Amino acid sequence: MDEVIVWLIIVGFYAPLHFLVPVLVLFITGQESEKTRRRLIRNSLVDSSLSMIVAFIIVITLAYDGKMSIAMLILLLSMGFPFLRIWLHRREIVDRPESP
Repeated sequence: MDEVIVWLIIVGFYAPLHFLVPVLVLFITGQESEKTRRRLIRNSLVDSSLSMIVAFIIVITLAYDGKMSIAMLILLLSMGFPFLRIWLHRREIVDRPESP
C-alpha cells in the first residue's frame, strides 16, 4: 500500500478524536455564557489544529527513522495538549471574568 494512503488513513482516524473530544468536553462541562463558550470552542479548535500539525511533523519524521513506537506515543500524548489549553483558558476566565 502506498505510504501516502496509509498516512491519510491514520489522519482520518486520528483527526476526529483530536478535534471532537475537546469540543465535547467543553459542551458537557461548560457553565460559561454562550459568547465565552464559543470563544473556548474556537480556541480549542485552533489549539487542536496546531498540536495535530506539530505532532504529525514529529511523528512522520520519527516513523521514517524507524522509531514507530515513539511516534505513536507522541500521537497519543499530543491529544492531551488541547485539554491543557482548555484548562488554562478556563483558569483565565475564572481569574478575569468577562464584563456583562
